[in-house]
Amino acid sequence: MGAKDRPVPLTTVELARKLGKSQQLASKHLDEMERDGLIERIRSTGQTHVKLTKAGVASAASLYKVLDSAFGEGQKAVVVRGKVFTGLGEGAYYVSLSGYKKQFLSKLGLEPYPGTLNIRLDSPVDRKVRRDLGLSKGIHIEGFSDGKRSYGGAECFKALLNDKVKSAVLILERTSHDDSVLELISQTNIRQALKLKEGDDIQARIFLGNNDSSSQ
Repeated sequence: MGAKDRPVPLTTVELARKLGKSQQLASKHLDEMERDGLIERIRSTGQTHVKLTKAGVASAASLYKVLDSAFGEGQKAVVVRGKVFTGLGEGAYYVSLSGYKKQFLSKLGLEPYPGTLNIRLDSPVDRKVRRDLGLSKGIHIEGFSDGKRSYGGAECFKALLNDKVKSAVLILERTSHDDSVLELISQTNIRQALKLKEGDDIQARIFLGNNDSSSQ
């Protein structure tokens, strides 16, 4: 169901149906897995979302090695939603530095428009996805020094905004933002391309890992 990569909505009724067991037994399974640290449950807007922890993934892989290929073919993208907001304007300076620009061009295939788009994530589930990205391996951008100061690296994930504009999420080693914010770059002025205003809703489809799914 994709719970390896992001929290997914799940009820005990649905789990019981999938297992062919009673709702009471399904509830007991979830309680035991949560107690053992194999899953975590997030309750938001009247729904319960379930995600496998690292320990849960490791346990499943060791117990069921025959399913390794299925784990490798898990969900390739996650979708988050939030609202556009204006940052402090630092993004335009940083993405214009040649040490970053050369890597964005060679590794992401884009020469970024000078500036970043900031998205405020309101949902606890979406903020959880952002935290998980911070622990994930993407397309690595090396840090560098210009002789006067050093600049941190970043993990990048290709993304598609509102299913129209190609972009990339930046997970920076050094940032003033917390896990409620996504920063994105694109070859185009995203606000103009999508006719976005301050506070507008926006969707980002983020492609996991070092892959080219967004170009398909």
